[in-house]
Amino acid sequence: MLITRESDYAVRIVRALSGGELRTIQEICDEEKLPKQFAYKILKKLSDADLVEIKRGTSGGCRLKKPLEQINLLMIMQATDENFLLGPCLQHAYGCAYRESCGHCSVHQELHRVQEVLEQELSRYTMQELLNRS
Repeated sequence: MLITRESDYAVRIVRALSGGELRTIQEICDEEKLPKQFAYKILKKLSDADLVEIKRGTSGGCRLKKPLEQINLLMIMQATDENFLLGPCLQHAYGCAYRESCGHCSVHQELHRVQEVLEQELSRYTMQELLNRS
């Protein structure tokens, strides 16, 4: 697992929308120094995750659908990265030959523990709390 450029850009998009007003994709990209074609893709994922509202048309734009107090880093990471996991063996459908033959894998257990800690830390603070730290 890696915090991808896409996840980084998604956090920056949420930051650009933190004022609550309707913003155009161009305004967001200019402010956050994002490539426009990539921002469209990320906004779609944030919209699918019910974090962002997109209004089409000449007076359109986007805004946060939820208040910053209800959004955390984990939600953003999961919206942009379908498999936000440390390794493939943490996927439910993954068939680990070692674990299936031995019934136990200490590496899997440790990765699972670290995954839980990571998710707890990423959900620990809301975006409101993080953005107010400056």
